[in-house]
Amino acid sequence: MVKILILIALIGFSIADPAQAAEKAKTPASTAQELDTGRFALLLEKLKQHPEIQAYVSRAESSSYNATGELGLPDPMLFIQEQDYPIGTSMSRDQEQKMIGFKQVIPAFGTRGAKSERLGVESRKNKLLGDYAYAAMKSQLITALANLARIEEQEKLLAQQASLFGSERTSLKGRITANQASQSQLSMSEADSADVGLMRADLDEGKHEIMAMLANMIGETPDIPLPAINKVAWDQDVEKTYPVQVAAQDVEMARKDVDLRESEFNPNFEVQASYGRMNGGDNAGTIMVGMSIPLWAAQNQQPKLSGAKSSMRAAEADQENIKRQTLQKLTHLEAQIDASERKIELLKHKESLLNASRGAQTREYEAGKSDFSMPLKTRRDMVSVRYQLAAERAKRSALIADFNHYFIEGEER
Repeated sequence: MVKILILIALIGFSIADPAQAAEKAKTPASTAQELDTGRFALLLEKLKQHPEIQAYVSRAESSSYNATGELGLPDPMLFIQEQDYPIGTSMSRDQEQKMIGFKQVIPAFGTRGAKSERLGVESRKNKLLGDYAYAAMKSQLITALANLARIEEQEKLLAQQASLFGSERTSLKGRITANQASQSQLSMSEADSADVGLMRADLDEGKHEIMAMLANMIGETPDIPLPAINKVAWDQDVEKTYPVQVAAQDVEMARKDVDLRESEFNPNFEVQASYGRMNGGDNAGTIMVGMSIPLWAAQNQQPKLSGAKSSMRAAEADQENIKRQTLQKLTHLEAQIDASERKIELLKHKESLLNASRGAQTREYEAGKSDFSMPLKTRRDMVSVRYQLAAERAKRSALIADFNHYFIEGEER
């Protein structure tokens, strides 16, 4: 009777996956893929509304508005003037003047344009930073969904493993009664089965962490399968990656700072005009044009220009460093992806070998040529391989998502 129950458990284990595959085959692959892609696109739209992303959008808008504002002139000053020359004498009324006028300051030629262009570059940088933050968050979303699917699959595999341990304990108890096994074997089996509980606890902990992350990013815990994630084609060129392009904007801003400091050597202008009435009723008007003279350029403008040029060289060096770091990171990620793909193929091959061995061992057990321990161990090994396979597939998806998020979307690479 025990042997029959064990055989039923083994057969149920062996047909579990084909049954699941047949169930999935009922839905056309193209339709399911389109549905999953559409639902995933809705999640990405929610992701764009995250406060972190919206903050970058607002910063880019702020810099853009400020860039336009820098092109304007300072507000003119309206003044009223009354003059009364020699104070305290009887002749003072003869010198009295009453005037009204305005004064306009005109900054040095090129300064307004340089400030505006710098803020325009800053706006583009903030836009890039926002896109980069969104790409990073999208990578996290893909990783979270991949791990959520992994945990769901691993939970099912642990249930199968627990069932196999139960079958083993049933067999060992029967064999102990028949004096064919020892109590220590049963104790060891129970100790091994405790690992299933520990692994389930780890999965529960990971699931709660993922759910909290998803709630933070999109406000919900979606129950959707992850669409196929393909690695971006790459030719070792890092110019169109987010980190390098953000650094390029820093270089451009530093260059605009140099332009601003150079323009400060140009003269500032001031225009003043007034109109009024002199003592005796005569009307009078005045006009004045002033121009700054860079007498103290060596102590004022020149050091600032030298500092701006040094800052530009530093920004260029930073960009070169970022290029190297990005190349190193992407090369390593690409190697990790290739290694993960090889591991997946090896695990699938190992599973096929174990499956072939399982069939032979089951037939030997049915024929009474071997005991139950070998076919049962093979089935437990198959579950372990599937457990590793689920983890490696999720890891591969996470690596590809991490790799892809460095590249600017829509750019040719």
